[in-house]
Amino acid sequence: MKKIVLLWACTLTSVMVQAQEAEHVDSLNDINAIKRDTSFIYAESTMRDALEAQSGAQAILELKLYDWLRSSHPDENAEVLVTNSKDKWFPLLTKRGRYNRVFVYVSKRDVLPVVEIPAPVETEEPVQPVPVLDEVLVPELTSDEESMAAIFNFDDIEPYIKGLKNEGRLHAYGKYASLPEDDPCYMFVYDKEGSIVAVLRQLEGGKHYNLRTLKEDNVRNYKNCGAIWLQF
Repeated sequence: MKKIVLLWACTLTSVMVQAQEAEHVDSLNDINAIKRDTSFIYAESTMRDALEAQSGAQAILELKLYDWLRSSHPDENAEVLVTNSKDKWFPLLTKRGRYNRVFVYVSKRDVLPVVEIPAPVETEEPVQPVPVLDEVLVPELTSDEESMAAIFNFDDIEPYIKGLKNEGRLHAYGKYASLPEDDPCYMFVYDKEGSIVAVLRQLEGGKHYNLRTLKEDNVRNYKNCGAIWLQF
């Protein structure tokens, strides 16, 4: 029976020693991780008495905090910040033979909280109207352009051209086959039924705009249609 009790006591002691050793290893790993992390400030002290070691580590940590604040944040009240952070200091106790080693650390964020700037409130901006045409290339319709845009029948093209001739304002005109490719002119585009389906303005360089829709267009968009062009 005595052998059983003795064996149990030895086993319990062994388990306790192993648990203490595991805890010691964990504490050392935590300490090493904290030392590598620049977001923490730490201090340590080793003495026979654990309380004295903790007091010494805390005194060293306080001095290190003052140095950090005065060098990195000189506009802050270091004394108030250090005092207010003391409840966020964390101690770790390890053994060095017969001596006690106390490691005390604190996060810089707990000493000097980061002020978060609120995200800007997104407001809906009024939708700006997008001009359909380039105002430099295509200004507002002239009175002549308005008159041409109002012609919808093929039979009305000839009287309109004769009127320009009589006024001495017609420079040239013709069918699509003789269309000047790069010179400014106007075009009446008509279909087989004799309807004017589009009135186009050709700018220098051959770019076309529709005088009715005020959008960019092209005479090639109108299949199986003819065209009469004119120049003022």
